[in-house]
Amino acid sequence: MELGLYVDAHLGIGPTARAAEDAGFTHLWVYDSPLIFGDVYLACLAAAQATQRIAIGPGVTTPRSRPAFATAQALATLAVAAPGRVVLGIGIGNSARWSLGMQPSTLAELHETIGMVRSLLERRSATYREGDRAQAIRFVHPEGRWLDLEQPVPVWVSAFGPRGQRLAGADADGVLVRWEGAEALAAVRERVRAGAVEAGRDPAAIKLGVVFAVYPIESAGELETPLARENLGPLVVSRLRYLTANHASADEVPERFRAGFAAYQRYRASLDAETRHLENYLGYLVFTPKHLEEFVTPASMRTVCRVGSPAAVAAELQAMANAGVDHVSLQLSGDARPFLARMASAVLPLLRDNDARG
Repeated sequence: MELGLYVDAHLGIGPTARAAEDAGFTHLWVYDSPLIFGDVYLACLAAAQATQRIAIGPGVTTPRSRPAFATAQALATLAVAAPGRVVLGIGIGNSARWSLGMQPSTLAELHETIGMVRSLLERRSATYREGDRAQAIRFVHPEGRWLDLEQPVPVWVSAFGPRGQRLAGADADGVLVRWEGAEALAAVRERVRAGAVEAGRDPAAIKLGVVFAVYPIESAGELETPLARENLGPLVVSRLRYLTANHASADEVPERFRAGFAAYQRYRASLDAETRHLENYLGYLVFTPKHLEEFVTPASMRTVCRVGSPAAVAAELQAMANAGVDHVSLQLSGDARPFLARMASAVLPLLRDNDARG
């Protein structure tokens, strides 16, 4: 099973990328939210230059972050620095769009973008549209010092909704969903399978990945430490922000989130409606603003993360593998290096032992 790590886009990404590679992680996914972080492709380049094996790419970009031809250009340029190690994660856009005060892209836009990016990376012509005008385009210099088009770039589609999962079956190499247990994953697999069959594709060729967070600890007291709050606090706030942006009442969200949802909803209602989209993303996935620290408690950390002993965390990852998960992308905030060291020393060896016994 592949193991990925999400990291915010910044030019100091190299040490984290190297630590993830050394820990045995296979993928580094770099957030692409233009008003929140640095440029995703410059950050990917910094990660590529610091590593030798790990796959690197935006996790995830959106159709409206840049034109599809510019996305293809960036990926093919990155491949010059990291041949055979470039991946594309793409979705309709959550933070990248809401932080602009704008709606996410449509599923139709998403899949049109995927088609154009694929065509250009495979040295084929694509149709580019502006308004009523359409033109055939392709890379003018597919060989040379500018681009590397020799290796395929796997496309992972972030699809958290049923319709998006079915549509992803038509053109994705991998589909990223939330981990909500084996039964929910089986339903996702069926949707992806149906979409693939409709498109004449082999469903078995499409990987399933899950987005999740795990946090191995030796004692419950670790959740009271500044490091735990740094690592998990932004995930708590992010989940509350997402839920209050997409649901009208606490009754619509899972029970474990309802108390936090109601409290955060009251806070969100106090913000200026004209600038709320900016305030709502302060510290997004990187730090907890002082005025939101009250929402970060050991109990709330456990709602967004599998917290437990190294054996318990390994068991959760093993359950994913047993359910047919091909790829796990883990979220964490703050300095990831202590987490990666513990994963490498205490968790991943248990998974390898399970593989050996299996």
